[in-house]
Amino acid sequence: MIFKNMTDLVGRTPCVNFRPADACPARIWIKLEGFNPTGSVKDRAAIYNIRSAIEAGQLKPGKTIIDASSGNMASALAYFGMTMGFPVTVACSSKLTAEKAGLIEYFGADLIRIGDFTIEASNYCRDVIVVKEPERYCFLDQLHNWNNPRAHFETTGPEILADFPALDAVVGSLGSGGTMNGVARFIKQNRPGARVVTVEAESGTRIPGTGAFCDGDYVTPFIEQLRSAVLVDHRLSVSLESAKARTRELTRQGFYCGIQTGGVAHAAIKIAIENDLRGDVVVISGDAGWKNMDKLAEL
Repeated sequence: MIFKNMTDLVGRTPCVNFRPADACPARIWIKLEGFNPTGSVKDRAAIYNIRSAIEAGQLKPGKTIIDASSGNMASALAYFGMTMGFPVTVACSSKLTAEKAGLIEYFGADLIRIGDFTIEASNYCRDVIVVKEPERYCFLDQLHNWNNPRAHFETTGPEILADFPALDAVVGSLGSGGTMNGVARFIKQNRPGARVVTVEAESGTRIPGTGAFCDGDYVTPFIEQLRSAVLVDHRLSVSLESAKARTRELTRQGFYCGIQTGGVAHAAIKIAIENDLRGDVVVISGDAGWKNMDKLAEL
């Protein structure tokens, strides 16, 4: 395949069959978002947020892209900002891994570390940095920017149904809600019989990129819409130990993904068994293993 530039590599990620040890009646497929240029699903929203800001006249030559992130969106913005000619500043929480920090700095972005949660860093960007120099910065605001879920309504959801027209279920980490909001709306409009499953971390548990909403994690407008529009058929909470065990099983079959993927795969298998699903179940794998070596080293 031939591509004109690196942005054309975003999306069209592969799906690979996973064969769990459990007696699972469904066919489980892992959609590997780690195959995006910076190794995560956030590349899709990053491109949509940047291009939409340019089209709206908010992002112009000479302005600096700024946003908050726990790591994957910051990595994507650093990468695409450089390749598209925009300086980038990212504010990241304490969850930032060394691998992601290295990518951000390698691609020339200014990195600010603040707080323990992305919403804290987001508020800092909006209320402190941008207020001081409003003409310098274009705040993309990924936690409230509706181009985030639009990216998945227009790309991720269609890709899943194109590969699996008779889809039984799609399962993904809830996180900030952007991915699953867009995917759920597309699936429900075009394959209403398919189940949408969102995965959260159990109370007292931290699984990167998953969210622990029973412990007070920030609920974005994307998550609020998912709930109010009843777009989700099942909400599952997963323990860190279950996520780790399933990640080890994925690793033995050659999947190099973060622990988030183990948690989502575990939930997918549980739903398939409990509901006797016998068709195709797609697991959205949020990012590649190399971005999560601190957690994978604990397996």
